[in-house]
Amino acid sequence: IAHILHGIVVQCNGAANKNIGDAFLLTWKVDEDGRGDGGCDDCADRALYSLLKTMAEMHRHESFICNFSPHSLSKLFERMPGYKCRMGCGLHFGWAVEGAIGSDKKIDASYISPHVNMSEFLEGSTKEYGVPLLMSEPFFDLLSTNARSYCRQVDCIKKKHENKSLGLFTYDTNLDLITVKKKLARKMVNRPFSIEKKWSNIKNRRANSNSSTKDSRLSISSQLSDSTNEAPEIVLPPFSLGVWDDDRDMVDLRHRTDENFRVLWREAFEEGYIAGDWQRARAVLEKMSCVDGRSPSDGPSKFLWKIMEEHGFVAPEKWRGVREL
Repeated sequence: IAHILHGIVVQCNGAANKNIGDAFLLTWKVDEDGRGDGGCDDCADRALYSLLKTMAEMHRHESFICNFSPHSLSKLFERMPGYKCRMGCGLHFGWAVEGAIGSDKKIDASYISPHVNMSEFLEGSTKEYGVPLLMSEPFFDLLSTNARSYCRQVDCIKKKHENKSLGLFTYDTNLDLITVKKKLARKMVNRPFSIEKKWSNIKNRRANSNSSTKDSRLSISSQLSDSTNEAPEIVLPPFSLGVWDDDRDMVDLRHRTDENFRVLWREAFEEGYIAGDWQRARAVLEKMSCVDGRSPSDGPSKFLWKIMEEHGFVAPEKWRGVREL
C-alpha cells in the first residue's frame, strides 16, 4: 500500500511523514490561505485527487497488495471470506508544529497539532458514515469550484470543548468500474488471477490432490509463482484542475452519484435534516430509495436515517442544524 500511496502523493506535491498505528500521515505544506510553494493554489485538489487515485490503483493492483504466501492467503480467506483491501481517509486544513520530536534515544521528524488529531478523527469516522473518505469544512473550502461540485456534505457536528461547528463532506466513490487497463496489466508479471481466484484454486487443489501434504504445498506454491506481481509503476500525467472531468478514474468513482441524486440529497440533507424538518428528510430518503435503489447501500443516507430514527424522525427541541458529539 505504501508503495502505491507514497508514489502518488509525491507526484501530487505531498509528503509522506510517518505511520500512526495502521494509518499514514501525509502532508501538503501551505500558507494560511492554502497556497503552496510558488503561490500554487491547487494543493487541496491535489491532496484529494491523490487519495482518490490511490483507492483506484489499490483496487487495480490488489493482487500486488495481497501477494501473500499460500498459507497466509488461505488463513485470510478462511477468517474473512471475500476480503478486499480498502483504506479510509481524512482530509483537514490547519496549522501544525513541525520539528524533531523525541528524546536523545529516539527522534522523529513529525507534526504536533490538534489539527493532526482532527484528520485522524475524520479517518476514524469514515466507518460510521459508510464512506472511504471524509473532508472537514476548512479543507473543503480550499477546493476548486469544479472539485466541490462533485462533493456532498454529510453532516455538521460540534465536538465537546470546541466553540465552532464543523461541516463534514465526502467525494462519493464506488470501485465497480475500476478495472485493470491493458497497458498497466503488461507492466505486471503474469497477472492472470484475482486473489479470490487464487483462494478458489488453492481450495480445489487441496480437495482434489491425492499427493502428500508436502507435495500439495509445493504444487500450490508453484501455481502461485506464475502470478507473482512486480511493484506497479504508476506515473501520473501533469496535474491540472481538469482532472475531475478528464481523468477516467475520477469519473468512474462517482458513477453512481448523478445530478438527480445530488438534487435529492441536498433536499433531504439541507432542507430536511439541517433545517429540522426530519419528516421531510425521511420522505426524500425514501423517495431516493425508490428512484434508484441506491440508498440502502449509501452510507450517508443510512447514517442520516439512523440518527433521525433514534428521535422518532422529530428534530430535538433545541436543534440548530448541528449534531453535538
